[in-house]
Amino acid sequence: MTGPPTIGVSPDLVRLVTDRRHVLLGGGLLLGFAVVSTKPWARDQRLNPAAPQPVSANNPPAVVGAAYTGKDPEALIHIAPQGGITLIMPNAECGQGVYTGEATLIAEELEVGLDQVQVAAAPPSEALYKQPLLELQATGGSTSIRGAWTPFRQAGAMARLMLIQAAAQAWDVPASECVARRAVIMHAASGRSAPYATFAEAASRLPKPAQVPLKPASQFELIGKRLQRVDTPAKVNGQAKYGIDFIVPGMKIATIAASPVLGGQLASVDDSAALAV
Repeated sequence: MTGPPTIGVSPDLVRLVTDRRHVLLGGGLLLGFAVVSTKPWARDQRLNPAAPQPVSANNPPAVVGAAYTGKDPEALIHIAPQGGITLIMPNAECGQGVYTGEATLIAEELEVGLDQVQVAAAPPSEALYKQPLLELQATGGSTSIRGAWTPFRQAGAMARLMLIQAAAQAWDVPASECVARRAVIMHAASGRSAPYATFAEAASRLPKPAQVPLKPASQFELIGKRLQRVDTPAKVNGQAKYGIDFIVPGMKIATIAASPVLGGQLASVDDSAALAV
């Protein structure tokens, strides 16, 4: 096991501020889980009712991280004034495609293409990223998309609505006349358009909308479609960093000693030094 790769972003980009319990990624719009569903999500009859249950607005379990309860919106989306869009992934990419799957949920409602975003692994913070189905910041058991299905889409929709509102205020036009498409906001009547980055700072100062409508499945343009994985280029060109790539001072290298012959058994071993650690 070499560990999950770090994909598409400098590790210096993400900085966890533990006393404020959120992630800072420079200026711009930081949007995340600011709305939770009005009824339990990701629940079905196959789940063990005695096990940890998905979060709901009615009775969110105490073990769920702030990001999953909607109490800390600055956990998932970063739109920089310079134009970059970074999506923060709480779950680990181990080849199962979760970076692409979770990014797709956000991008669908944010109205951006996967070719327009980069992804970054969330920093260690159970206060933010404790998974509601696993009760810890972890990845496994096919829980990632079940846990992310509604909140990730809500986060994308909220960011889009706030950006549109900021643009409407700047242009002095009704927000209902503005639309977003591929990270650009457009007002057809006046012929004006501008990228998300233009309004990132202004949007970050707006109040969060109380209601965030989500697309019906009939309007999905990304979810359920064949898409290029967001982690493929870095794995092909050698930029991805795996656990086996990291060397720290004083690090020891271990290997398994296998019998050189079929059916061979261990005759003796001196493990006193190991047991003394």
